[in-house]
Amino acid sequence: MISELLLLLTVLFLAIEIQKYFKIPSPVSLLMLSYLSFYIFPNLRIFSQENFAELVLFLIPILITADALQMDLEDLKKNAPSLIFLAVVAVILSLFFGYWTAETFFSEYGLGAGALIALFAMVLATDPVSVVSVFSSFKVPHRLKILAEGESLFNDATALIIFSFIALPMMEGAHIGPIDIAVVSVKVLLLSVMIGLVIGFLGIQLMRTTENGMSELMVILLTAYSSFEMAEHFHVSGLLAVIVAVITLNTITQKSLREIDRRVRKGKRILDRTNRSKKIFSHRFMSGITRRLGSDITEIEQHKLNMQYISVLALLANAFLFISMASIVHIDLLIKYGREIFWMFVVTTLIRAFMMALFALLSNKREEMTDISFRWWSVLLFAGIKGGLSIVMLQMLPENFAHKEMFEAIVVGVILLSTLLYALALVVIISMNKISFEKEYALEHHH
Repeated sequence: MISELLLLLTVLFLAIEIQKYFKIPSPVSLLMLSYLSFYIFPNLRIFSQENFAELVLFLIPILITADALQMDLEDLKKNAPSLIFLAVVAVILSLFFGYWTAETFFSEYGLGAGALIALFAMVLATDPVSVVSVFSSFKVPHRLKILAEGESLFNDATALIIFSFIALPMMEGAHIGPIDIAVVSVKVLLLSVMIGLVIGFLGIQLMRTTENGMSELMVILLTAYSSFEMAEHFHVSGLLAVIVAVITLNTITQKSLREIDRRVRKGKRILDRTNRSKKIFSHRFMSGITRRLGSDITEIEQHKLNMQYISVLALLANAFLFISMASIVHIDLLIKYGREIFWMFVVTTLIRAFMMALFALLSNKREEMTDISFRWWSVLLFAGIKGGLSIVMLQMLPENFAHKEMFEAIVVGVILLSTLLYALALVVIISMNKISFEKEYALEHHH
């Protein structure tokens, strides 16, 4: 087990360093290094096939937590119409178009409606970790980041709800009509959000009982995993519950940190004025201000460290998923289903391009939504990188499903292509428009 852990940490270290020095997004290098390491050390296994599904599900809350912590409630409110379209309406429309085109490319397999919906739900689920990784190396407009990262985060919840509560039951023979879909969707959404809110507020109360930085980290993780477990227990969306719980907890935490930051600035101004005026104040007065200032600065720094710790945990989880992907589907299966992989990648790319164009058209006509230029459209198009959640959904397919091998090959193949091509395309587009994006970034911060 130590050898496997050493391999995992080495792959992760190299991916981080490659991104730092060569601006290659860590998911790209993680993917390449994972496949390379698997074929160099074929006997190393980080997991057994028997417990792989459970282990993958165990990683999802930390992946979602890392991305949900990047979201600010005010940003979500301001961009709510845009995010609802991108993460809900666009996913549903994409599934409709995907199902319509599937008859052309998969007619020979005789796939049912449930299987086709499941397949497209898996390849439409995006990876917020990859998007955040790409954006971390560049200065891009804040609102563009919110749209891309928010869509990646909430898109996952929509795709998983459709996969788990509509596609899987249909694959197992259940008859689900439009009314059933509406009832199930409303039930899952309401219960998941309610559970997330309750666990999030409980996390806030727990956070208020401690001033220890490591305890804060534990509370964040407890909130994420408790909301996930509670939602799964009631057979609703654990992923959506985690998003709501973490954003709820983070919103209150950020409010508290802003107050602490205000006190720090005030304390520094008092000390600065005192030093310049050369007035003599009591030792007790000065030590009280200095002690409070030190305590507040330490709390802010500890919070930043906790965010870094969670980011590292998310990267570790992502590295695990990519290495596991190399062991799930081998090159021979990717070659065997090469045609299906190619057409699925092309079709989903064209559908996404159309959806982002439709979003731009709608957005540019409405005052409450952001104007989308061609630059922004191209970024949003290639921000649709696939990743961890798709692998999780693969493990949820019924064991007796006749085309499971093909689905695994298609999903992994699309993840490979999107991670390599989309991520590199994002880097090229942002680099080519670096000056324009930096001007927009500076203008936002000026206002």
